[in-house]
Amino acid sequence: MKKSILIIVAVFTSIFSFAQDEIIMMQYNLLNYGNVTSYCTVTNNSYLDKEPYLRTLVQYIKPDIFTVNELGSSTFIHQRLLDSVMNRNSAKQYGKADYINTNGSDLVNMLYYNKAKIVYVDAQSIQNTVRDIVLYRLYYKSPNLAQDHDTAWINCIVAHLKSSNNADGRNKRDIMTDSAMKYLTEYNYKGNYMFMGDFNVYKSSEQGYKNLVEYSDVNYRFIDPINTPGKWNNNSSYASVHTQSTHSSGNGCAAGGGLDDRFDFILISKDIKEGNKHITYKANSYKAIGNDGNHFNKSINYGTNNSVPANVLDALYNHSDHLPIVLKLEIDNTVSSIGNIAANNLIVNYQNPIDGVLDLSIKSDNTGQRTIEIWSITGQLVVSKIVSGNNINTNISLENFANGMYVLKINNKDGISEYTAKIIKQ
Repeated sequence: MKKSILIIVAVFTSIFSFAQDEIIMMQYNLLNYGNVTSYCTVTNNSYLDKEPYLRTLVQYIKPDIFTVNELGSSTFIHQRLLDSVMNRNSAKQYGKADYINTNGSDLVNMLYYNKAKIVYVDAQSIQNTVRDIVLYRLYYKSPNLAQDHDTAWINCIVAHLKSSNNADGRNKRDIMTDSAMKYLTEYNYKGNYMFMGDFNVYKSSEQGYKNLVEYSDVNYRFIDPINTPGKWNNNSSYASVHTQSTHSSGNGCAAGGGLDDRFDFILISKDIKEGNKHITYKANSYKAIGNDGNHFNKSINYGTNNSVPANVLDALYNHSDHLPIVLKLEIDNTVSSIGNIAANNLIVNYQNPIDGVLDLSIKSDNTGQRTIEIWSITGQLVVSKIVSGNNINTNISLENFANGMYVLKINNKDGISEYTAKIIKQ
């Protein structure tokens, strides 16, 4: 088994990168979007009034992956946002993730994605104290996926941590992030990960934040792309990174006080920082949209703010009391095929990604026996099928397998590998 695992590792690491593409990430607290409360009402926070503002922001930023907090729990509002904001005028550019709410909260997270660049795989709750922290798994839709059978995975962990600058709030934030990190280590979730959302933290020394950036296992720690630790709350030294509030005076729903808190984050894994798995954080791309560094304790539209166009500034002020966080990822969009190991003029054809059944065609001058194997990325042999002949058409059911990436191997009668490639079950 150790030898097999080494083979899998070698296959997954024998990749060479060439041209690059960009993925724009956007994280935003939507301020009770579609959720009516005693203080956020249909008068001061109507989603119908907010739609044009959010549409302006989406059209300006053009996110490829858009993660949100404070979305109402109704599936109607999730679909409405997709249809009326993301895909305005019957466009079909964006899709949305599955609905996760094991906690039963009135406010949930959601993810929207650009279907031209991104393929959504699945979502799972990795803790549900106060609210669910959700792990969304996606992969990059490489233009060469069908030929190269290779892609880059993108994993977004979206959290809306407990609010309040008191002992109860801090304790619950500690519990939430600690539980999430333990989940990641238990299931060995490493690679291209981002931990993002409204963290409601007031300083970097809070345990709930330290659980993410100073976790005991260094392999799972997250990194602040702008490396700005400190006591953020009501501190003018951090005016350029504050994300809340866009209003100097509250309106009953939106908080007042002006920009004086850094609540909203996108943290990245070591693999993203170092570009170990086809994805690299683009230097200096992390921004709080609308923060020009000159509006400490002020509304973002007070006086002059030329960081964004006037209509975007108006949308930021009117839509939410938070600012969206944006960063860019550079992704290799041309990778060398790992399916280039061939003998006896072997020609292999199949569809990729795979919905449920792998339809496989093998042509060769050699009519001898072969073994078709499918391995999980953890080194488990999950399928072994013997075939023979020089013109083979066969199918293998993967319907009972989890979505994700596998390795397809074709061995000759002596057990020597003739062909190796990645396949994706979705």
